[in-house]
Amino acid sequence: MALRIHGVLAILFGLILLIFPEFGLWTLASVLGFILILIGLGLLLFGAFTYHASKAAGAAFLVLGLLGLIMGIGLFGNVGAFAMLTGLGLYISGFLLIIAGLVHVLKPHTRFSREVGLIGIIMGVVYLILGSLAADARGLSILTGIWLIIAGVTALL
Repeated sequence: MALRIHGVLAILFGLILLIFPEFGLWTLASVLGFILILIGLGLLLFGAFTYHASKAAGAAFLVLGLLGLIMGIGLFGNVGAFAMLTGLGLYISGFLLIIAGLVHVLKPHTRFSREVGLIGIIMGVVYLILGSLAADARGLSILTGIWLIIAGVTALL
């Protein structure tokens, strides 16, 4: 029963993203920004409490907390920043998949290493294409909406 509810919700949110892309992405950016703010605050507190035991660890946690807080505040409700970060993440993932695929293709062959490498290269290229679409807020909204609808339909099957 819960899977059906999740499926229906995924389809509804996917349709919302397709029909009202700015609202859907604003919601996602706000939730992610809020989560980063909470992580940043947690790291700041952890850094403050850890500083007495280890100045280096405490300082590292304080810096990470400050970065998380700044990123969370900057991302909260910022659709453009959310799309840019998503596109950047897909670009980086695509390049990593291509490099890993090339390593598999070029290394001494083990069972299925060439096939695994080719799949990695193909997936890397797909990630680069998706990254170029996701870097635009409207493209990200369309991609996310389509993905949610597909996920919702498969949950209902």
